[in-house]
Amino acid sequence: MKDRLTDLASFEAFSETIATCKSPKLFLVDIKSFKAITIAYGDEGGDFILRSFAQTLQTFALSNEMTLYRFFDDKFILLQNTPFELSKMENLIFALLDTLKNLHYVYHDQTICIESVIGISFDHFNALEKAQKALSVAKGEEQPFVTYSEFANTLLCESEEAIEAVMKEAIEHEKITLHFQAVVDTENHPCYYEGLLRLCDRQTLQSPKLFLKIAHERGLYDALFHSIVRKACQLTQSAHRRIALNLSYEDLLDAERLAFLKHRVDPKNIWLEVECEGKTPCEALLQILRTLKKEGFTLILDNVKSAEYLAYFTQDAIDYVKLHGRIMRDFAIDPNVQATCRAIIALARRNGIKTIASQLNSRAACEIARTLGCDLFQGFIVEQPHDIA
Repeated sequence: MKDRLTDLASFEAFSETIATCKSPKLFLVDIKSFKAITIAYGDEGGDFILRSFAQTLQTFALSNEMTLYRFFDDKFILLQNTPFELSKMENLIFALLDTLKNLHYVYHDQTICIESVIGISFDHFNALEKAQKALSVAKGEEQPFVTYSEFANTLLCESEEAIEAVMKEAIEHEKITLHFQAVVDTENHPCYYEGLLRLCDRQTLQSPKLFLKIAHERGLYDALFHSIVRKACQLTQSAHRRIALNLSYEDLLDAERLAFLKHRVDPKNIWLEVECEGKTPCEALLQILRTLKKEGFTLILDNVKSAEYLAYFTQDAIDYVKLHGRIMRDFAIDPNVQATCRAIIALARRNGIKTIASQLNSRAACEIARTLGCDLFQGFIVEQPHDIA
């Protein structure tokens, strides 16, 4: 059974397959603003985009042991029948995002840029329905993808009591937990392990971005923050490993959270990795980082995209700078990114700051990072995230 426009397997074929699929991993891909494309280029232009997009997805599907189906309109289904393994699924998601990033097609000498959004379900029952709900959340939250979660489904309901109850239960029973990924040196020896937040939803694990957003809005974030810090402190003692806590700049700008960190954390065992954003109030953050460093903390500035931003943070404020993952993934294809990357590394060296290449998901990216002279390395090609409890 084929779809006539794209020559892909049809939705009817999907319906037959999913009925006997034991471990479905379903990715529902939707083209954003497709209606605007058809208005601008007509039905023929829209059909051209659908066929071209289908070819892109089909290439991805064939190289990742997946089957591609045309759902309807501008939506497509990627299906893989395989047992759940977090690291493999995360790798697959990142690979799909990379495939769809900066996508464009030329139609009658006009370049049409394509953006997409993805809803994902790893559940056995009602996989498509759950992927559709995840897609709806992704659109509403303006995220490139969302994985279906019973938590998210409840958090989006209208009952204030239900929302608060499920969040409190998740925090009290530590359903927001820590996984870890090694950051290694040039000899592949672990330097430290970054703490990665995961939301435990039944038998699956996923990013808790929506949960954290709502926790902030409803005044529940501090209880979660305290829980995670205590857990990290316990793990450094039981597992005898140095852990880096991944924090937002807002965590450090909050006086109570900062005081809690100073009181509970041993700087020798726990490093602080602070997320960098363009909107970060640099001067306020800079003063706090300087104080923390004087008190013996090792500090990592995360997600740095430019040398101009790094220039705010001198050696008396940070010890490491982590290059944004997009920089490493785009290095081979974008000369501007190459220049940006070299400028960050050069400035860091001048200031006595070590550099970390992150999100290294291929050997080619890892070799580029080594050639550039990065000091530390992190990503799926180095080590998959894992539980060390």
